[in-house]
Amino acid sequence: MTPEEKLLLSIIEDKARQCRENSMITNSFFLDMHEKSLVSAFVKRQTDIGIIFYGGFADAERCVALMLPEYIEARNEEDIFGYFAENPADDPIAVIEIEKDRFSPPLSHRDYLGSLMGLGIKREMTGDIIVGDSGCKLAVISKIAPFIAENLSKAGRSSLKAKIIPPAEAREGSKAVGVPDSFTVSSMRLDSVVKNAFGVSRGDACTAIESGSVFVNDTECQKPDKKISAGDKIVFRRKGRIIVSDCSAVSKKGRVIVEIIRFI
Repeated sequence: MTPEEKLLLSIIEDKARQCRENSMITNSFFLDMHEKSLVSAFVKRQTDIGIIFYGGFADAERCVALMLPEYIEARNEEDIFGYFAENPADDPIAVIEIEKDRFSPPLSHRDYLGSLMGLGIKREMTGDIIVGDSGCKLAVISKIAPFIAENLSKAGRSSLKAKIIPPAEAREGSKAVGVPDSFTVSSMRLDSVVKNAFGVSRGDACTAIESGSVFVNDTECQKPDKKISAGDKIVFRRKGRIIVSDCSAVSKKGRVIVEIIRFI
């Protein structure tokens, strides 16, 4: 484990302690998928720590680890969305809507992220960036949201207008729409499913898995031979994600027919 990873887990322990002792909501900074996996594995070994990963948007990739006092009866993402809708002052995440001028060319995720870095905003303070034709929605740690809304005005040559929007409006339309797809595999090994689902070679699939770029049910998996089942979510970093909806049928040639929902 690297010094940075040890520091992260120490922060999680400290936040959990503050939550228990002060009966208050505590949270980490935004975690990427590797950090989420690391924290999730750590929490499973600590019976006194309970967390919900929360990113401001439905199915967010970058999330904070949220620790809740006992009086808040939220057990999943939908519960916590409902709680923060009724108690917005407690929400550690704010969402900023950024509108670009209509005369400039389309801007990418990298363009918006670069403009934030130009303001001195660290990546750990920002979550998912959902890019559209006219701008984007951006999740940030709430305490820096007013600064960004007031000062973010340029991305390259494009003029920007930024404003903080209500949580319900932020989540509207943020849930990704999946597309059904299917393929066949000789076995439900992770490397075989990744190869066919993401259109890479078997060797590249194994390399990606062993290097920590593939996540099964939000947990980093470095075992190419892991058995995949219906209901499993697989994320291939920078390639997309799928959910295996069914794998019970077999083709005439004896191969498993894998039905998936694909998200880009």
